[in-house]
Amino acid sequence: MTEDRRGAFRKNAFTFGTLLLACGEVGCLVWDATETGAQIEVENDQAVPDRFPIRLTDGADPRKAAVAWRKSRRIGVAFEG
Repeated sequence: MTEDRRGAFRKNAFTFGTLLLACGEVGCLVWDATETGAQIEVENDQAVPDRFPIRLTDGADPRKAAVAWRKSRRIGVAFEG
């Protein structure tokens, strides 16, 4: 059994979000989210920096995020500030 180390309740989101990168907006799949972070998935060839703003849903205010972990196309992010 895998230990769940999150400090907040995880909500399955399965929505489409947007990374706001220097090269422009890049779509992502939001697998789940908490008050403190989220698990997202990006296209295989998409370079994602260590810090970036993200919108978890269309029209939502951007939140500052930092990469906590990476596993192939899936990325765990922690929200900042």
